[in-house]
Amino acid sequence: DGQINVVKAVMCIGALCTILTPFGYKPFGDTNAGEFHESIVFSDYLDMKHLGNCFAIALFFQQGLAIGDAVFGNAIQTVLGYKVKQMMRNPMLEATSPSDFWGRRWNVLVHSVMKRGVYKPVRKYSSSAVAASLAVFVASGLFH
Repeated sequence: DGQINVVKAVMCIGALCTILTPFGYKPFGDTNAGEFHESIVFSDYLDMKHLGNCFAIALFFQQGLAIGDAVFGNAIQTVLGYKVKQMMRNPMLEATSPSDFWGRRWNVLVHSVMKRGVYKPVRKYSSSAVAASLAVFVASGLFH
């Protein structure tokens, strides 16, 4: 399963590079996106080159995380014999909603740790879903 994830992520990066190369794609290049010394106006953020660049960088980043996750998971399984969970489930390309993206596909390990370690204990003692959600938000903010 981990080897399939590595192949899928490498193929996705390869396809993205193949699609973008003829257009002279340069990450972080040739768009006014608020470099350290340049002034920027709001309309620059809505420029299609800038938005496309942001999407491509996010996709490269997510696929890079998927490769690292799969390689590290394969190593743990091979060396220690432990079955590991997949941390990223291709959220950018397979999520069907924001809830699916954040709750079931993006960083599944942290989601389950926050749910078990923060949400459920706070919910148990306060019986308030809002208080438990706020506690998870604060814990996540401290973690970041």
